[in-house]
Amino acid sequence: MTTSVRRTPALVLSIALAAGAAASPATAAVAPVWDHPGYDAEDSHYNPAEDVINAGSIRRVAKKWQVKLRSSDTSCSGYSAPLLSGGRVVTSDQLGVSAYTADTGRLLWRHDWDDPGDNGTPRIGITGGLVILANNGCNSQSDPDGQLTALDLRSGLVRWRQRMDIPVHDTTVDKGVIVVSGGSPSDEDEVVAFSARDGRTLWSKPRHLSSGVSANGTILMRKTDGSEVEQGESAGVDVVSGRVRWTRKADWTAEAADPDGTRFYVTDEKTTGLSTVRVADGQPGWTVPGLDRSPIAVDGNRIYRVFDQGIETFRVTDGKRLWSVRSTTAGTAQPIRAGGLLYSGGQVRKAADGTVAGPAYHGSIIVAGGRIHQVSEGTLTAYAP
Repeated sequence: MTTSVRRTPALVLSIALAAGAAASPATAAVAPVWDHPGYDAEDSHYNPAEDVINAGSIRRVAKKWQVKLRSSDTSCSGYSAPLLSGGRVVTSDQLGVSAYTADTGRLLWRHDWDDPGDNGTPRIGITGGLVILANNGCNSQSDPDGQLTALDLRSGLVRWRQRMDIPVHDTTVDKGVIVVSGGSPSDEDEVVAFSARDGRTLWSKPRHLSSGVSANGTILMRKTDGSEVEQGESAGVDVVSGRVRWTRKADWTAEAADPDGTRFYVTDEKTTGLSTVRVADGQPGWTVPGLDRSPIAVDGNRIYRVFDQGIETFRVTDGKRLWSVRSTTAGTAQPIRAGGLLYSGGQVRKAADGTVAGPAYHGSIIVAGGRIHQVSEGTLTAYAP
């Protein structure tokens, strides 16, 4: 069920918003966007557009509004990281998905699960004015099914639904295409692509798996036996057509890509370490051995990686370690890079050298448009200088 709380004028993804009644296109401001879980399809967790919250203003940041997200003792859904588009903050709770105004936290609409006890926490993306929800049922371990739901970003109304035999393990949204990867004891591994506009199936790759990374329209797949056993072959695949661009003898999983889409950063379950792969042709680059799989962020110059209770940074060109700090509060939170700062669950640090710049922000956060939006312990909070 979808409940529209209040309708507002349409705000379209990535549109230039007029700075005032007399503003011209040349002087119009661009609406802030964080429309993928990792900021972009590359899953870089790097927002290059943030210029308000920085080392000079982070200690002046204060809470502007806060809302308690809905909870339910019988739900198997949870709280997702927030996304931002068209002046709206979108996040899931234990009863469905809601949208709030970014500036004030006013509730705009809610989409309710038909059965909170059989809808898992969705992976959310926003594209073309649609909120894409990818999630699974919860009542079968051996044969779970997945589903895609597209909601109108403006109203929360359902635009289309697509049910799948495979569960959703990973998904990405790029170039107007949704790519879903999954498998189960009852379903062979498969990667399937759908049109974000109307949910049509565009192509599929049986006996393959992928991760939630697209490097400017190229996704990285690894071949399996259909039951998650890797077969020693990886391929770069065009996200729109499904055409294989190149193959390599390797079992690579893409953890992220450069913001400009030139390099994948990959792991291999058979070996420990972080490696680079050239997106254009699959040529391997450097490897830093001995690194366990861990969340990373990439800004085009550095890779930021959490480890145990700290953060370490590597140079993207050759993998050289640049700095490393330990912290009892850093934990294993996904690193976020914006405004010259690094957020990783502990104290905010300067991205250049790791020195402390501000207080800690726990939970899942995004930093865009001069605001920090945070989901932590069932509460959505906005902070700004």
